Amino acid sequence: MIFNKIANAAAVKTAFHRYAYSTASSSSPKSAGSFYYQYGTPLVKCIVLASATTLGFQLLWQHLEYQEYRDEADAYVTKLEDRLKSLEEQQQQQQQQQ
Repeated sequence: MIFNKIANAAAVKTAFHRYAYSTASSSSPKSAGSFYYQYGTPLVKCIVLASATTLGFQLLWQHLEYQEYRDEADAYVTKLEDRLKSLEEQQQQQQQQQ
């Protein structure tokens, strides 16, 4: 008797079991939903979100790294321009003294 109740409960449970990640209804095999909503799983969603996040962080990193490189290059060019101006001024002063 107890065995029959357990067997019946298991049969009812397997007959009405639905997957939490499936959004398509099991009664209509050809649902009007898109392919993604019919077959999308949490694993696929996780992979898509992880890829998008990684790509976003990579683009942000490259932008910040290029900005840092550009600032250093501009500072070096400014330093060289200042050095060139000081050398030109020294040369003009030497020509005036002669």
